[in-house]
Amino acid sequence: MPYAIGSGAEDTDVGRSIQQVKALNNGRAVYNDSRMLVFDHPDECWFHSADFRLHVWSQGALLEEERVPSPAAARERVFLVQKLDGLYVDIALFEGTAIITRGSFGGRCTQTRLKPTDVEALTAHYRKLGFERVYGWNVSRERLVRRELRLTQPGLVRAEQVQVDGAVRLTVSTRVVGTEKTVAEERTLFASREQAVAAAEQRLFALEQEGLSPFTMSKPQGTEMNPEPPALPQVELTAFARPETPHAAVDAAVARLTELHHKLRAGHFIVELLQLDADGDRLDSMGHGQFFRDLHAKRFGRWLRPVEAPAEGSSFDYFVRRYGTATWVVKWAGKVPTHYSGNVSGGGQCVLEVNADEYNVQELAEQFEQPLPGLAEAHVFHGGWHDGLSFIFDRRTRTPEGEFGIHAFGENDPGASWPEQPLTPDAIQPFGFWLFDRVEAICQTLVPELLEVQPPPSHAGA
Repeated sequence: MPYAIGSGAEDTDVGRSIQQVKALNNGRAVYNDSRMLVFDHPDECWFHSADFRLHVWSQGALLEEERVPSPAAARERVFLVQKLDGLYVDIALFEGTAIITRGSFGGRCTQTRLKPTDVEALTAHYRKLGFERVYGWNVSRERLVRRELRLTQPGLVRAEQVQVDGAVRLTVSTRVVGTEKTVAEERTLFASREQAVAAAEQRLFALEQEGLSPFTMSKPQGTEMNPEPPALPQVELTAFARPETPHAAVDAAVARLTELHHKLRAGHFIVELLQLDADGDRLDSMGHGQFFRDLHAKRFGRWLRPVEAPAEGSSFDYFVRRYGTATWVVKWAGKVPTHYSGNVSGGGQCVLEVNADEYNVQELAEQFEQPLPGLAEAHVFHGGWHDGLSFIFDRRTRTPEGEFGIHAFGENDPGASWPEQPLTPDAIQPFGFWLFDRVEAICQTLVPELLEVQPPPSHAGA
């Protein structure tokens, strides 16, 4: 199971320690912050050296960042990606030799020469580590592979980007001479994609002959028809009709999150559904160590033992009595905005966090020279208050069932979304419906992103 450093400095106990990584680096210094580790597995460790170069310790051998000149245009590529952490292994095949490039999309890379007879075993090694084989010039139908080469000399920086989109080869040339920057783009249409790929490989080799070296790779959006990617995991999700009551909506939202937690096991989890003994690997794969475990100690497994609660009173009170909290933590959120759980680095990036004791809004309200009417009595129930991703109950009015009006909330400027006049009772959306709608809306964007990072079927549960 791969391991990675989490978002907070508190999580550096996950995987190898800095002392262990220094030992892999022959005792030399390494980059001393949360970006030190790129990929960590008992048989493989990618890390940044003190000068932020990518070093790779693989099966007992240390590979330092270097560039290996290509002897010709590559005749074939074996390209593997680990989508969750944005990593790639690119094996270019030539007559009698091969070059392997390891790196992270948008980050550093390192190369080494390889015997063609070793390609099959090395491919199997990375498949075992959770890397998935895709195409050499597109990782999916929509996402391309853009290769960038650079040449840096005194007074000159030259960058060349090459990509293939359908049957089109696109090259972008950037030159910085002194303070002057010029950019030129060239789109060339070929009779087939195969011809476009061959031309792109020829272009890469020509650039190396001119002194440029591989610098980084990225995944731009494609616009043409590209090869169908390997099939994504087929996941059938329940089609929930919008519930008729707010209390039923709470149960439906929890059921949806429970289903996602169990059916899509990579890239996210619901804290309240985790068991520390049984799900330790899942926590580790997301980069969460002891700090995370201690912070959420009271939330772990809470939904595995829900309290029997009558469907009466407000739907929020029902949620708190039956389920307690909701903490949806992600590693790969795509376009869904996230916030730190509890506004603490190391608490996990959340797309949803409902907690009855989230924030002391009375203390904030007392700081204003001109008080916001009703703010001191309000109730923040959703995390993200520091990022403006939170939500608050306005308790100046309520429905006969005890439901309060819901508004966005941000600590830095609470008045931006706080109304002078409260909602009338007939305009208030009950919390249960709000929760159900919010979960479904997040799913619309997040589920396709999560499908992209699920392991291949042959590695499910590995």
